[in-house]
Amino acid sequence: MFGDIIIYVLLFFISFFPIVIWAYAFSFTDENPLNKKRFLAGILAGILSVIPILYIDKIMGFLDFEYLNVFYFATRIKNLFSSLEFGISLSLFLFLIIILSFFLGGFFKNKSKIFNIYIKNTFVFLIFILFLSLFLFLFGYIFSNFDFTIENPINFGNIVFDTLKLIIFYYVIVAFVEEASKHFNFLQSSIFYIKNTKDGVLYSIFIALGFSFIENMLYLYNYYLSYGISSELLKLYFFRSAFSVMVHVLSSSIIAYYFTRALLLYRGKDLSFPYFKIFSFGIFVSILLHLVFDVALTLGFVFIIFIYFIGGYLYVSSLFYED
Repeated sequence: MFGDIIIYVLLFFISFFPIVIWAYAFSFTDENPLNKKRFLAGILAGILSVIPILYIDKIMGFLDFEYLNVFYFATRIKNLFSSLEFGISLSLFLFLIIILSFFLGGFFKNKSKIFNIYIKNTFVFLIFILFLSLFLFLFGYIFSNFDFTIENPINFGNIVFDTLKLIIFYYVIVAFVEEASKHFNFLQSSIFYIKNTKDGVLYSIFIALGFSFIENMLYLYNYYLSYGISSELLKLYFFRSAFSVMVHVLSSSIIAYYFTRALLLYRGKDLSFPYFKIFSFGIFVSILLHLVFDVALTLGFVFIIFIYFIGGYLYVSSLFYED
């Protein structure tokens, strides 16, 4: 028991250390000192955004509602009707994410004021899901002749994702759920402090760092339980502290950048097509980049981590020089 506590404490500090380094690095890029209050608020919101992903299987089991099992419906996409069923399932899980975000973020203020932007952005995500569902149907139909079985399938409960098409569908869900959860927690912690796109990008980075912090801790702890302390554990630590963090930072920054542009241009207006177009483009690019990274690693294209690390850092840094 005491030994486990020591491990928890050690993992907490060694996982948090690179998060602080990243925060100072991007604050320096923004040419401002680290705003510790906004950083801690972002870290806390990022930690909350992990909950839907961390407990996705338990949430599905507890609620025992067939249409919440979005992974099941992803494997059944064969025609237009089944793709719409998938869209309904993903929409229901989105509502769950939004509800958890809204109520778990009880320590943040101005809930009544944030409600309108929650509603507006929920509609954007729902419309995006509709197009995503139709796209996956068309993609599956066209890609069916080129599909193949992969050597390292992914299991979610008793559901097996063992072909390239199913792997892509799996990571589309993962990317969408993660980015949606981070975004709505970003709204909770940061929406009233955004004055320009740089603010939006920086605060979203703090959310991504909080998300990565918990995710990295859990990966390291699970690896330690299985294999103990080894050189491979050290490699995992550096991989997740650098490359995995950058993927989360990149994806979150893209959504935040386009959302903030839409917000500042159309603040106070009803949901409009330009707002939807700008914001949904950010969602699409973010999910696509997240998806490509995960699928590439699953297929063994390890070199992609260096492309994302260098390209991601340069791109995110460039966002601080636009306004």
